[in-house]
Amino acid sequence: GWSTNYLVFMQQLSNRYFNRAMFLLTVRSDHPSPQEAEVREGFKGGQDVHFELLLSRIRGVVYLLSLGYEDDWGLNELFQEARKELSRALRHPSQSLFVDIAPAGQMQRLDYVHVEYYRLLSEQCADDNDEAKKKSNKIRAAQIAIRMLMEDDYVIGEAAMLALKAVIDCLGDEAMTIDGDNLDVSDVRTKLFQYRQMIGEVLSLQHSEKDDMMHREAFKASNMGDFNMEWF
Repeated sequence: GWSTNYLVFMQQLSNRYFNRAMFLLTVRSDHPSPQEAEVREGFKGGQDVHFELLLSRIRGVVYLLSLGYEDDWGLNELFQEARKELSRALRHPSQSLFVDIAPAGQMQRLDYVHVEYYRLLSEQCADDNDEAKKKSNKIRAAQIAIRMLMEDDYVIGEAAMLALKAVIDCLGDEAMTIDGDNLDVSDVRTKLFQYRQMIGEVLSLQHSEKDDMMHREAFKASNMGDFNMEWF
């Protein structure tokens, strides 16, 4: 059966949901943006904290999807809300959200998990033998990935690795034409593999020492995503 601590926690959580619902029912119509009230009311913290919360929650949901769970948490809505939060912060570049990581870097962090999501959908479509959806999701992942490669002056190493992987996976065997020039797809694929290998070697050198290896493992763990019920 359920442990005493678990039952107490669920009771507290249900009380929290009930109180929040009653609060929203009472004040929602007085909020200048009622739809936004449903998301932000009851949340304590600045835009940087809220963005980090959304990003970590998204990572957690994507990880659960990779384990075979259904999306019962509205992942697309979480993505939309995270992008809205980032867009609001961009209007004020001095926001605390950009103290440690520049706006381009924060966008790359969000794009990274978005690419992961579409690559996961592509793999699931492959299991279902749905080639049309598989190709569509691969293309969507590559479209998101190529933005940072083309538009940003600097790219986070791990984000660049995933972005290049997404673009490589999207390449077919058809001939490519850019600005009227015919390109050999195999040459393009080879170049992308070379760039990815170069970045991988640089990342490996950065984490070659013992302390750096521990730092890298901590980095991976922190980017997996927290999925505590407390955050809901």
